Amino acid sequence: MNSLDEKRPLLIYDGTLGDLYGIFFRNLLLQIVTLGIYRFWATTNNRRYIWSHMRFQDERFEYTGTGGELFKGFLLAIVAVLSATFAAGALSVVLRTLTKSAALGALPMIVLYLLIVVLAAGAFFGAQRYRLSRTQWCGIRGGMTGSALGYGVRALFYALLCVLTLGQMTPWASMRLTECRIYASSFGSLAFRFKGRARVVYGLFFVTFVGVVVLFAVLFMVFLKSTLASMHLGDHVAGAGMALSLTALGSLFLFYALFFIGTMLIRGFYVAALTRHVMGNTSLGSQLHFGSNVSVSRLLGLQCGNLAIVVFTLGFGMPIVLHRLMRFAADTFQVSGYIDPRMLGQSTVAAPLTGEGMLNLLDHGGAF
Repeated sequence: MNSLDEKRPLLIYDGTLGDLYGIFFRNLLLQIVTLGIYRFWATTNNRRYIWSHMRFQDERFEYTGTGGELFKGFLLAIVAVLSATFAAGALSVVLRTLTKSAALGALPMIVLYLLIVVLAAGAFFGAQRYRLSRTQWCGIRGGMTGSALGYGVRALFYALLCVLTLGQMTPWASMRLTECRIYASSFGSLAFRFKGRARVVYGLFFVTFVGVVVLFAVLFMVFLKSTLASMHLGDHVAGAGMALSLTALGSLFLFYALFFIGTMLIRGFYVAALTRHVMGNTSLGSQLHFGSNVSVSRLLGLQCGNLAIVVFTLGFGMPIVLHRLMRFAADTFQVSGYIDPRMLGQSTVAAPLTGEGMLNLLDHGGAF
């Protein structure tokens, strides 16, 4: 892992919470008026503000994407998924009619489900390619080669390996997918490089994995005992069925809430170590070497704080969450070296024509 000696902040963020709230309420009003269609332009407004308030070597970034590109990408994604669903359904009916076999008739639907998983995984690759191609610094843009579909197939294969190994291949799979995305990326005429190794973080992964399993077992036993006691009490109280159902529902919600929060706290150690390792082993050409000084306490403070803000403000605290995320990135991501923009050639990688439609369709699309 690269040393953080002589590293400086990678980014300088100078956005303000007041500006973000102004954009938030304007976007919210227009989304209500347009029945949600404006959300693609709302995303673009957020990105243009964030990009323009991030500086590297005293030069600001620029986001050149448009809401129209995101909207067209979303429509194309809908057409692709609906077409695949219709084709799978029709083929399933034909096979079941011709062969009289329910198993053969189910094959097209199984293939459809696998295809959706591949598309969902590949959507993250496609989104990164779009955002890089619409990011400019000193007039130079980013680029990305490779196939989102191929990335999705690889992610599916790795996911199956993780299932077969009871999760123990997760660090290796995560590292290989990260390597795939980074090696496919470039900025201007310079390519990104990565040399991370899963064995460096596997020990901490295993410890946190065991911790999550133990947490689940303890919570399960506690809540199972509580549920059985409630059922036993209900057998001796007339008309206690409704109360018992509400108690069981409340217990189930509390179980999931405690498990989610506990898992986040336990896995924070691994996530912080993984972030430091990935950032510390990433470079841009031979000019820039990246790093991270993220700590467990800062990461958990960010995650728990953002979760509380979203829950207790009923979503109206999203500008605060976004502001905290950007400040966190600026405070923890580091870089060493210098790049002369006059010596940086323009990217020759073809840019996608539409935005990250598949990610918008199959996932929330990230923080912004």
